[in-house]
Amino acid sequence: MPSFIDQYVLKVHGACDLACDHCYVYEHADQSWRTKPRTMSPAVAEQVARRIAEHARRHAIPTVRITLHGGEPLLLGVARLRELIRTFRTALDDVVQLGLHIQTNGVTLDEAFLELFAASGVQVGVSLDGDLAANDRHRRYANGRSSHAAVLRGLALLRRQEFRHLYGGILCTVDVENDPIAVYEALLEQAPPHLDFLLPQATWEHPPPRPDGTPAPYAAWLGRIHARWIADGRPVPIRLFDALTAAAWGGASGSEAVGLRPVALAVVDTDGSWEQADSLKTAYDGAPATGMSVFTHSVDHLAAHPGVAARNRNYADLCATCLACPVVNICGGGLYAHRYRPGNGFDNPSVYCADLKLLASEIPAARMRGIPVPRGADPTPPPVHRLPDGAFDAFAAGAGTVRGTEALADMRLSLTRALVAGMDPRDGGTSDLAVAAALGRQLLGELDSGHPAVTAEVLRHPFVLAWARGHLRREAAAGAGDESRDVGDGPRDAWDRQRDRAHIAGIAAAAAWRAGVTTRLPLPVRDGLAHLPGVGAVRVEGAGPTAEVTVERAVRSPHRWIGGTDRSPHRWIGVRRLTTPWLPVALDDLDPYRAAPFADVTRHDPVALDRLSPRQWTAWQVALSRAGRELSLLVPGYAAPLREALRVVVPLRPTPEDRHSPVLLGRGPFGAAGLAMPTGTTDVAAVLLQEFQRTKLDALMDAYVFFDTSVPAFVPVPWRTAPVPVDEALHGLYAQVALAELWRARAIGPAHHGPAHHEPVQAHHGPPFETPRGRDRLRSVQAAGAAFHSSVTWADAAVDALAARARPAPAGARFLAGLRTAIDRLGADPVPTAAARRRASTAGRAGASA
Repeated sequence: MPSFIDQYVLKVHGACDLACDHCYVYEHADQSWRTKPRTMSPAVAEQVARRIAEHARRHAIPTVRITLHGGEPLLLGVARLRELIRTFRTALDDVVQLGLHIQTNGVTLDEAFLELFAASGVQVGVSLDGDLAANDRHRRYANGRSSHAAVLRGLALLRRQEFRHLYGGILCTVDVENDPIAVYEALLEQAPPHLDFLLPQATWEHPPPRPDGTPAPYAAWLGRIHARWIADGRPVPIRLFDALTAAAWGGASGSEAVGLRPVALAVVDTDGSWEQADSLKTAYDGAPATGMSVFTHSVDHLAAHPGVAARNRNYADLCATCLACPVVNICGGGLYAHRYRPGNGFDNPSVYCADLKLLASEIPAARMRGIPVPRGADPTPPPVHRLPDGAFDAFAAGAGTVRGTEALADMRLSLTRALVAGMDPRDGGTSDLAVAAALGRQLLGELDSGHPAVTAEVLRHPFVLAWARGHLRREAAAGAGDESRDVGDGPRDAWDRQRDRAHIAGIAAAAAWRAGVTTRLPLPVRDGLAHLPGVGAVRVEGAGPTAEVTVERAVRSPHRWIGGTDRSPHRWIGVRRLTTPWLPVALDDLDPYRAAPFADVTRHDPVALDRLSPRQWTAWQVALSRAGRELSLLVPGYAAPLREALRVVVPLRPTPEDRHSPVLLGRGPFGAAGLAMPTGTTDVAAVLLQEFQRTKLDALMDAYVFFDTSVPAFVPVPWRTAPVPVDEALHGLYAQVALAELWRARAIGPAHHGPAHHEPVQAHHGPPFETPRGRDRLRSVQAAGAAFHSSVTWADAAVDALAARARPAPAGARFLAGLRTAIDRLGADPVPTAAARRRASTAGRAGASA
């Protein structure tokens, strides 16, 4: 929860000149407006300004947003509004950067108001529900007269050149009885700089209308607008859609309606009382009240109020249904008021839960589909990403399933699409890199329409997601004035970020090559190379920030290459691939985004190895082939999903602090594993298994809430001297369960591995333990047995510690229960001791002699 509040809604006038039947202020449960003053007095305004200034100084808040609201704030009149605005400017302009806004129904908006707002720097937002028929369904005068023409007159003034800079946008309340495309087109006709769509205020006691009993009509309604908006090239930002996409990649949604990042907001009513978000007026009478006033309580007191804290505590105040939902990090449980039900208050999912699930699953993923929707036609909604039945429990048991792994990969693909779509090439200016980004994005969209399967294959490459996440985080950090945050290799200037954005041209080139489409476009250059993710790189000489590259997949020769301007094959460096059926992966020593996911490294201490020599490549081929074969024979239940998930291995340089382990642990992208150069002592199979566990668990923890993270928790684990964060403890536990399976299989042999059938130890056939080869085998069996017992013992202790101390959410508790079952099974069927192995071997030879 934030320790400060930087957004304020001031109810400057308590009456309204319209009688909208969906208004939560006058028409819903809370009727406190009846006992409040009609207008906010100068004394209240001055005290509000003092409280905000006091709070901003105490917390060093850089910016504050104040929205003048009502009722209808324009009823205050020009003179009173000028006095009110002067009060806030005088008190706050020397303390913070103050953003002043007004939200109006627009019916009395005229030149006098706009001249005041122009002189005072006030942005104007207008409420409009669409065309004449849509708007007049609810937004009428008390006598039933239409308000539509009056609002359009006000909007026409806002569009005039001298007032255009004041135009903040249009807010539209959704009504599923209206034609969504007609509403969308009517709103676009008003040329707003921003749009937002508001779900009508409703609770479980008073649910929203659902025509024909359909479960998610609001998602379908908004989905039609979203598809049309994408087809139109997103001509105007739409806040709800952008908020869902921002939340999908872990950013702040900027909205109370979706996302888990808190929105630090307070409301001041006309009498100076501090209130919670006024949407709570739809829950019950008195719901927004705090019992506090600007005259008696500071903003800090308000921030500590239980109701305000509950709305800003991320996962802590979500119900069990929400905590177990795979899209909770995107929808955030919806608007707090929409969860209300008499009897258990707000401990419920949103009354719009079915709609939010669809919106949170599909809006971020659909950004790049670019499929036009015929007017008047209902688009067929794409499927919602869910794990197949039983897949979650299979993952909790350790190995998972191939179908479950495919579902995780599909979730990652949707996330990648959403992130790539969130990069607006119009932000990049007119530089060579900006042109490359714009052309690359255009080509990628065309290829996605004409060759969707090929484009999806390129976007599935792990380092496309790594690039997209990293770039958007760097952009967000730069926008917040901290360009080094979340970068991992020091500060980056604007040119670096432009080059990152231009990497989309390389992605488009890779898709064109795979699709067999010949094209020519500029690609960004790094250290003399222009990169195509998952395919390779082109050597360029004497180039600037970009180089023109011809992409051509040869069809007459088995050697496929990318040609430069001279189409010379020697200029091409391809990503090498292991073709063994045991482990068909690429060994990527080229991709510029391959290093950051595996470790926090500086630019002067790179971890990822550069281009391997032929001898090194041969060593990798041998090591990975052997590891893949061993996993397939010994732990086939793990090996099959691993072959499905693992697409790329990155060669890493061992570091001194990592000399005992060939893997660098970290949150790498799904489908990639970082592995140090194999030596005679490298246990490649064990490392790949650990990496596979990590990549699965990372994807699962992005989709499900495993723990209550409102308060940091640390858990003691046997493999560390000090307690570790719960996420790290679970990753280690998950690896230990898989390693126990591998060690057990190594000790008893492939014919006897598997939870469903454990053969007697004497059935093992091998060399007699008395021969040199047999003694080596015995030492190997002893080592495997000891490692097995260690892994099981460590896992047993860790799962108990997590269950007791980590505050697991429902999904986390279910996952831990599955791991506990797997550990109990392993512990109940231990690996035989070395003495037993000797006796079994002797008995086997005696039986053979008889």
